[in-house]
Amino acid sequence: MALDWQLFQLCNGIAGRSAVLDNVIRFLMNDYALATVLVLGLYALWFSGHSPATREKNQRAVFSALTATLAGNLAIKALNMVYYRPRPFADHAVRLLFYHPADSSFPSNATAVGFAIATAVWLRNRRAGVAMYVCAALLGLSRICGGVHYPSDVLGGAAVGVLSAYLVTKAHFLERLWTTAIRLMRRLLLA
Repeated sequence: MALDWQLFQLCNGIAGRSAVLDNVIRFLMNDYALATVLVLGLYALWFSGHSPATREKNQRAVFSALTATLAGNLAIKALNMVYYRPRPFADHAVRLLFYHPADSSFPSNATAVGFAIATAVWLRNRRAGVAMYVCAALLGLSRICGGVHYPSDVLGGAAVGVLSAYLVTKAHFLERLWTTAIRLMRRLLLA
C-alpha cells in the first residue's frame, strides 16, 4: 500500500496549486459532468449508424452499457458489504476538492460506471468506445487528484466495470432479450 499512497500523493499534489486547474478537476470529478457526457454519448449512439445493421449494433451496445452499469453497481454494493476502506481524507491530510463522501473508497463506483459504459460500447463500436474510455479515465484520475480515491480504488473500479461489461456482452440470453426490445422500440418509432 506504500506505492498506492505515493501515487496518491503525486496526483493529489497538483491540487491547490492553481485555481484554474482546481476548477477543471472539480468539474471532471463531480457526479454529473462526465456522467452526463457518457449518457449523452449513449443517446447519440442509439440513433447513429449509416445502415440498419450498424444502428442495431450500436443499440445493442447501449443495452450492454446500461446492463453492465447495473451489474457493476450490484457488484460494488456486494464488495462494500464485505470490505470497507476509508477515503484518503479520513486517514490523511489531503487537498480535498470535493465534498466528503461517506461510502467506501474501494472500489470507485464512479470509475466502475464509466468503465462499464466504455467497455460495453468499445466491444461493439471501437471509435465510440475509445472516446468513452477517455471520459472514464479522466473521471477516475480526477477523483484521485481531488482527494476522494486512492489509485487502487480507481483501478478496482475500472476492473469491476470492464469485467461487468465483458460478462454482460457475452451473455447470450441477453442478446435475445435485446433483439426483442429493439424490434418493439422500432415499432414504437423509438429506434
